[in-house]
Amino acid sequence: MIPFLVPPLRGASILVTRPALQAASLAARIELLGGEAILLPAIAIEPLAAEAVVDHDLAIFVSSNAVEHGARLIAASATTRVAAIGKSTAAALQALNIKVDIVPEAESNSEALLAHPGLGLAPGSRVLIVRGVGGRTLLQESFTAAGISVQVLEVYRRVLPAIDAATVASLEERWRAGDLDIVTVTSVETLTNLAALLGDQGMLQDIPLLIASPRIREAAAAMGLRGDIVLARGADDESLLGALSYWRTRARSCTG
Repeated sequence: MIPFLVPPLRGASILVTRPALQAASLAARIELLGGEAILLPAIAIEPLAAEAVVDHDLAIFVSSNAVEHGARLIAASATTRVAAIGKSTAAALQALNIKVDIVPEAESNSEALLAHPGLGLAPGSRVLIVRGVGGRTLLQESFTAAGISVQVLEVYRRVLPAIDAATVASLEERWRAGDLDIVTVTSVETLTNLAALLGDQGMLQDIPLLIASPRIREAAAAMGLRGDIVLARGADDESLLGALSYWRTRARSCTG
C-alpha cells in the first residue's frame, strides 16, 4: 500500500503580513503545502527618487525591494562584484540578469554576509549598500571600521499601509474565534505596524509568531507578547516555509 503523505501545513491558518506584491509567492506556497494563507499587508513600500551611482567595487543589495527600486541605478564596471543579503534577494537580481557573486548560504542577514569567505574586501575598497530608509547600520559600521569606503543608497521607505476597516474587522472576527494559528513577522516594523492596524491589540498577546530574526523576538518581548516564537533562518520563502512546516509537524505530533 502506498502511504498517504499529509501536507505539512494541512489545516493551518497563517496570517501573511508581507507587502502586497511580495506576499503572493509565499501565500501560494503555503496553499500548496495544505495551509490557508490570510493576507494582511502590514508594510507598504514607497519608492524614493535617487540618482544613479558609479565607481564602486562591491554593490550590496539588502532586500528584493532594494533590487526592484535600485538595480537600474547601479552602473557597474567589469570588476564590480554584486552581493545579496539572502537567496530571495539573489533571485530578484538574477531575474534581471544581474550576476550575483556573494550570497550567504546559512542565514539571510548582515552577520552572515560579513562572515562570507568570498567577501575579501581590502582597506580602501569602495562599497555601495542599496537599501531602504532606516535599515540596519551593521554593514556600514563594520566596513567603515575596516577602512573601507561606504556609500549608502536609500531607494525606498516602509510606510504603514491603508487597509479598510472591514478587512481588519473580518480578520479580528476570525482571530477571536480561534481560526488563526500563526502570524508571519519578517521585520520589527512589521510587528509594530500590525499592532497599530489592529483595533484590539490584545489579540497579539498569545498568538504564535513566525519571525525572521532574533531582533523581532526581542521586540515582541518588549511589547509584552507571550505567544510561542518560531524562528526561521531568514526572511526568504524557503526559510519561512521550512520553519512553518517543522512547527506544524511538531504541533501535530504533540496533539496526535
